[in-house]
This record gives sequence, C-alpha cells and structure tokens, in this order.
Amino acid sequence: AHMDLEGICMDREVKRISEHMAGEFARLCYNGFWFAPEMDLVRNSVTFSQKDVTGVVKLELYKGNVICRGRSSPNALYNPDLASMDIEGGGDNFDYNPSDAAGFIRINAVRLKTYAALRAKTQE
Repeated sequence: AHMDLEGICMDREVKRISEHMAGEFARLCYNGFWFAPEMDLVRNSVTFSQKDVTGVVKLELYKGNVICRGRSSPNALYNPDLASMDIEGGGDNFDYNPSDAAGFIRINAVRLKTYAALRAKTQE
C-alpha cells in the first residue's frame, strides 16, 4: 500500500534513487554498519524522500490476495489537466507545450540510432 502511495506522490527520479537506497540500506544492515556515517546518510535520505508521501489506499482481501482498489493523496503529482489530450489548453497553467517534446525525443533518440547503426554494422 505504501509503495502505491509513493507511486503517486513521489517524483520519478526521487523514486528511482530511493529504490537504490533500499538496497544500500539492506547491505549496510547486513554488514553491521547501523551506526556508520554512511548509514546516517541513507536513513536521512530515505526519510527526506518520504516527506510528501501521505494519503489513503483502499485494499481488498480475497482468498489470500491483496488487491489495490484505489488510492488518493493530497500530495499526488498526477494532474488530469496536464495529462489529458482532450482538454484544450490543459498544459497552459504549467507552461507546457506538447511540441517541446519533439526536441527532447530527437536528442534521446541519438544514442539509440547510434546503437542500432553499430549493431547493423557488426551483423554484416
């Protein structure tokens, strides 16, 4: 249930880094470094990442399974106006223009095109 709340309240990159921190936390515990300065760093980072995670998760229990039936939070990052393709001017309040994505997509595609060209060349 908490991970579901993290999914709607936490920024994608913060979630990615905090997932890495979970592994580091486990490693430090396993090796007995509970009072080490690096453990303080990890604990404080995890605590900081959770500051906006709050809300309600509705669960259903059925035959040994747990099913998430809904979640809500006052700190949810999802905004239907921004995500919708049906609302004209939906992103105007966020200074977002869908055409901005074209350059971003082209830049990120450069490495993929380079990789594909290299693969094609080595398969000849």
